[in-house]
Amino acid sequence: MIRKAALLTSLTALLAFPAGMAGTAVAAPPPGRVVAVAPADPLVVSEITPEVVRVATDPITVAGTVSGTPGSFVRVAVRYSRGRPFASRAEMAAYLSEQGYGTTNWSTRIQATALDQSGKLPFRFTVTPAELGMPRPGVYPFEIELTDAGTGQRLGIERTFLTYAPKGEQIPKIKLAVALPIVDRPHRADDTTFMDDDLPASLASGRLAALLQTAQDTGDAVTWFVDPALLDDVRVLSSGPRNVRGTRKDADQAAGQWLNGLRSALTDKTVISTPYADPDMTALVHHGLDKQAAASVQRGAALASELLGREIPSTTTWPAGGKIDRDAVDELAMSGVTSVLLSGDALPPRPEGQGATQTGQPVPPPAQQTTPDGAATLETVAENPLTALLADPTLSELLGGNVSAPGAAMLARQRFLAETAMIAFEQPVALPGQTGGTGQSGTVQNSTAKAATRTVIAAPQSHLWTPDPAYVSSLLQAASGAPWLRMTPLDSIKPGRVQVPRADLTYTERDRQAELSRTYLATVRKLERKADAVATVTEQHTDVFHTAILRLSSASWRGDGKRAMTFAGQVQKAIDARIDDVSVLDTPRAVAGSNGQVPVSVANNLDKDIQIKIRVTSASKSRLAIDAPGGVYMTPTTTILAGRSQLVNVPVIVRDEGGDASISVQLLTDGDEKYGSAVRVVVRATGYTGIALVIVGAAVVIMLAAVVMRILRRRSRKAFPFDASGGEDGPPGDRQGAVPAERTQSP
Repeated sequence: MIRKAALLTSLTALLAFPAGMAGTAVAAPPPGRVVAVAPADPLVVSEITPEVVRVATDPITVAGTVSGTPGSFVRVAVRYSRGRPFASRAEMAAYLSEQGYGTTNWSTRIQATALDQSGKLPFRFTVTPAELGMPRPGVYPFEIELTDAGTGQRLGIERTFLTYAPKGEQIPKIKLAVALPIVDRPHRADDTTFMDDDLPASLASGRLAALLQTAQDTGDAVTWFVDPALLDDVRVLSSGPRNVRGTRKDADQAAGQWLNGLRSALTDKTVISTPYADPDMTALVHHGLDKQAAASVQRGAALASELLGREIPSTTTWPAGGKIDRDAVDELAMSGVTSVLLSGDALPPRPEGQGATQTGQPVPPPAQQTTPDGAATLETVAENPLTALLADPTLSELLGGNVSAPGAAMLARQRFLAETAMIAFEQPVALPGQTGGTGQSGTVQNSTAKAATRTVIAAPQSHLWTPDPAYVSSLLQAASGAPWLRMTPLDSIKPGRVQVPRADLTYTERDRQAELSRTYLATVRKLERKADAVATVTEQHTDVFHTAILRLSSASWRGDGKRAMTFAGQVQKAIDARIDDVSVLDTPRAVAGSNGQVPVSVANNLDKDIQIKIRVTSASKSRLAIDAPGGVYMTPTTTILAGRSQLVNVPVIVRDEGGDASISVQLLTDGDEKYGSAVRVVVRATGYTGIALVIVGAAVVIMLAAVVMRILRRRSRKAFPFDASGGEDGPPGDRQGAVPAERTQSP
């Protein structure tokens, strides 16, 4: 099967090997360019020991397994270059990429045999540094190749390095700083709502469990960047019932155990807080959210210190992708940040030729390309410059790469050691203030070694890196034992007095396109203004949605716009619900006459007192005007107690009686920012005062008519003194002296 695949896809010349028995050394040409052909790797190198060769007579063991069609005849060969170590890291990279290697002095050892019935064949080679032709300290090429014995076609190859650092030889030293992130994407939108239930699984057996294991297994020299938003999510998860998009779930005890385990693992280790929620700093600055960028730095340090139980600084920022531009650097400097961790290619060395250091000191052209020191100075608009901590791209890729394939971890570890050794063996460029020479093959003499001590930094290229704890632990353990490396924490790194000249910060159009989008950040800015209004309206300026807005700015939303907008929608829903707890009653009102007062009622259903202004304008000016300067009625700042309401009488002038009009009531914060949307209140202008005058006038007329009638009646009675019946209406004299005749006669 392997032979067939090789025949179908082979694109290079055949490799010729002289006949010989296993273990026989023969001359061979350098490898040509080939293409890997097997869908599954038929060659696995599982062992190269020791990882660093220290004694010329000690054996070097190379072992592994090949696989293919049972019974097929294959050759396994080890190939090495006698007597010539690499001169530079560029030469190492060319060797790995099959761009050719500048030597013809190749030797080969071959093991030829048939695969067994399972289609497997273990192999093992044992050689010494003397047999491999390692005359002096350095990094040497070494490869294991699998070919078809019948056709000579290559079936697989692994290129790696052997580092020779013999005891008794003076080995130059460099400092190695390793930075590792404990960061995750946000899981809460507003503070009370989890948008998913992914966190418990990650803490128990997923990526976050692997991060905890890595923190527990690594030594004190590693610098950890911890996102306090992640710690905060874990605390909420463990502290009580939680709302997962409308579903109530119990507290997660395992989350509390993870948080306690992390506190213990990071004890006495160098820990730096990321800005809260690890925001996309460059995007925030580019789209006018500078205030939010600064707030995330301050909030990060405070919360990390609270949750880890000791002072955690946030003076070093590690931006997304390790890239940043001048605008963001200036903003960070003004926020109290003193250093930024960047990818080494974000601030590249200036091309060869006459240049100047950051301090203006001229330097001669470098004799060859070497790895510069990992620290440089960045001038900013602030009084003090920033320190740029520059992670080596190759070392960072090896530290954070995928090593799940068989043998991949061993080969990555082997290369990491070789790369750092090559940095140590590189001949440093003489800069002003440095004296001394260099020894052969990059071995630096004593006087220069001290002056040329450099620092290299390794950091995973993604903050959402998923570690292999065993690999990271073994890599750092091997690095700690390498005679040319001295592990150091990140916060101990300072720029040298004399620096390699560098170009300006590189921030490409591709970097800009990777940022959070303008449209999305416009939504975040709108929510931030509403959240600020919610905070400032309360008497104590309680900031309810501050951290929710910061979570929306997380760099983890890069490339995940759909999920980000879902989170933003939930935050908006929560903000609007709180705004609605302070409301204007929109019950229709009535006003009588050509002027009067309209009552406006504001209810505070929050659990806190608020301070608010009420602005009233007419929405129907042709019918109803506000009786105030400029037609705007504005109350002074008014306190409304929690659970109470406030009534305000607004003076108005009715211009068109008998119809409906409306007024617009807008609530404002003490800083005159809008609080919620304006509310329209219907006002019925009835003209009741004119009707009342008519009614009163009619009543007066009726009353006057009644009085006149009574007077006339009295006068008519005086004109007719005797009643027809001789009653009491007659004259008084008649009633007193006159006696009827019949009454004067005797019986």
